[in-house]
Order: sequence, then structure tokens, then C-alpha cells
Amino acid sequence: MTKVSVSFFFAFFCFVFSTSLVLAKETLNVVILETLPVPIVTESRAAFEEELSRIVPEYEISVTVYSAEGAETQAQSILEELAQKPNPDLIVSVATLATRALNASDAFIEVPKLFMVVSAPVAEGIVPAIGATSGRNITGESHVLEAKVKLDMVDGVLRAAKRTKPLNIGLIHSTYPSSSNLVNQLLALDGEYENINLVAVSTPYIEGDDGLVEMTDNIVHNLQSKANELDGYWLSSGPLTEAHGLIAKVKEKTGLLPLFAESISSVKEGALLGVVSEPSSIGKSAARKAKQILDKKSARDIPVDKMDTYTVAVNVSTAIKLQLPIPSNYLKLSKNHVYQ
Repeated sequence: MTKVSVSFFFAFFCFVFSTSLVLAKETLNVVILETLPVPIVTESRAAFEEELSRIVPEYEISVTVYSAEGAETQAQSILEELAQKPNPDLIVSVATLATRALNASDAFIEVPKLFMVVSAPVAEGIVPAIGATSGRNITGESHVLEAKVKLDMVDGVLRAAKRTKPLNIGLIHSTYPSSSNLVNQLLALDGEYENINLVAVSTPYIEGDDGLVEMTDNIVHNLQSKANELDGYWLSSGPLTEAHGLIAKVKEKTGLLPLFAESISSVKEGALLGVVSEPSSIGKSAARKAKQILDKKSARDIPVDKMDTYTVAVNVSTAIKLQLPIPSNYLKLSKNHVYQ
């Protein structure tokens, strides 16, 4: 080989080697623990992954997803197995039971943690108040509006209707933590609204897909027994919100329509009014917090707060059936989420 060709190959090798160094990215390992594979959970997680990859292009993000299949004990078992492996750079929990297990685990105190799709972080003991920081290296956001804001919105509809007696609303929910916590918040405010009378209608939380079917049947049965006492119902946050066909089954068996729901899909199916953070917004907002953590800001220093992006939806067909006029400002807020 000639002297020129040796020099050429040496220069080419140096170029390739230096280019590979420039192109090489640091790999960050992110573990995601989901409570159960219902749409708000899986869609929020997918939006989180997509947004995180977009806003931290300087890193190679390696994501491993685990599902607790709706069981807190399963979440605990997954975390025990993870504790035997090298610590990830970040653990993300999605929904209440996975977050409860993660927050209680002493195996990951030094690992930064982030939660999303948790409605009541204060009631769960994660922080003493919204806006406070956690002592267990975890942060995140609540994705639901305060109970008073939601009741004010329903009350606004009833005031516009100039009703002469209160509307009896069944608060349907399971004993799933987020669902029961939100219902308790609503019941605590019930006496402040002369147009609203809230009645709790519950079912025990049952794990898994079969459990969702059984919970749906239980709620339909319980509503049937109270149908003569109720003017409609409130579909609270939690697994029941994701139950396929619940609204149709209730309507078929009782004739009752949902007056408020914590999901846009429920408004499409017939709920009069809904206010919710959509999964895409939840995931993107969580990704922005994750970026702070991956950029070496401690999760201990990031306050737990509430989402600041909500979608309002109304169903005009239900409003007509119930003879409840929708205030014009609600229609303006709903924009592209007016259904019939």
C-alpha cells in the first residue's frame, strides 16, 4: 500500500470515528408503570412518549412499559422485581393505584418519579396541598378540575333553566380511589347549591376487564332501584368512565341520561356536559415535567400542581331532551366539542 493510500485510510478512519462520537446520544432509561390499560391511561402514556422524544432529541430514550392490570398488589410485585435491576433514570406511574404503590415503595427513593392521570394527589398523601412538593422524590399533576368548579358549571345550566325544584343527580362511581375521592369532594359541597341534590350510587371496585363488566352491571342495577328518585346521573372519574356501553345500558334500563361526565367520549354518547383534560394534553404536560427531571432538576423541587388545559364539551340533544338550555358562554368554550 502506498504512502498516500495509508494517509487516506487513516484520515477516513478518523473522520468516521469522530462523526460517530458526535452522533452518539446518551441513553436514558424510563420505566412506565400503568394501573390498567383503559384509553385515558394508554393514550396519555403514548402522548407522553411521543412528546418526550420530540422535546429531548439530544437523548436516546429507552422506554419499558409495565401494566398492573388494575391491581395495586400487581403494581407492588412489579416494583419489587424492578428493585432487583439497575435503577432507571426516571419512573413514571400512570393512574392512581400504580402511583400509590410507587409512592409507598422505599426501593426507589433516590430515583426521580413522575405521575400522571391521578385526580387526588392530596387525598393520596403524595403532597399536603396542591402547589407543595413531595418528600419522596416524586412530582406530577392532577388532571381534573376542582369539584366546586364542576358544580358551578352544572348550577349555571340549572339557573338558566329557572327550575323551581332541585335536580336529583346520582353520583355513580366505584370504590376505586380516584372515583370515591372525587365523589366525596362533590358530596361535601352539596349543601351549597339549592338547585342540586346529589345522591351517591356506588359499586365495589373489581380488578380486570371482567371486573369492569361486573361493575357496569352493578351500577345499572343500583340505578334501576333509584330511577324514580333521580333526574339524571354524574359519571365520575375512574374505571367506570372507560366502561364500554355503560351510558347506553343505563338509558335502556332506566331512561336516565348523564348530566356530567369526566370524559369527552361520554359527552359524545349523551352526557349533557363534560370538562376534562384530554389524554394528549395530559401526556404532553407530563413530558415537559420529565424534561426538567432529565435535565437534572430534582423531582423533590418540582411542585405537584393541577393541569392548566381543559376541554369543555356539551351535547345539545341531551339539553333539548331534558329541557335544560346551554348557556352561550359554555357553547363558546366548547368550540369543536358540541355534539348532538
